[in-house]
Amino acid sequence: MSNTKIQLRLPEDLKDAAIRQAAISGISMNLFVATAVAARIGAQAEAERYFSARGSRTTPARAKALLLRLGNPAELRDDDGLEEAGGETPPA
Repeated sequence: MSNTKIQLRLPEDLKDAAIRQAAISGISMNLFVATAVAARIGAQAEAERYFSARGSRTTPARAKALLLRLGNPAELRDDDGLEEAGGETPPA
C-alpha cells in the first residue's frame, strides 16, 4: 500500500482538538486523521451494506403500504413519493 500526501485545511479549534486527542491516545496527528477517515469510510460502507440488504427484502408496493399505514396523508409534500424500479414515481 502506498501513501499519498494531502493538504488539509481545518478550523483552528478543530485542529487543536484533534492534536489534543491524538496526544491523549499517544499517536501522531497523521495516524489520528488517517484512523478517523478510515472509520468514516467503514461506517459509510456498513450503512450502504445494511440498507441495501434491507431494501432487497421488500418491494416498493410493500414499502408504500407500510408508509400509508403509519403516516398521515395530510402531511405529504408534492416531492414525497416512491420511485418504481424503472425510476418512475407511481401515481398517488
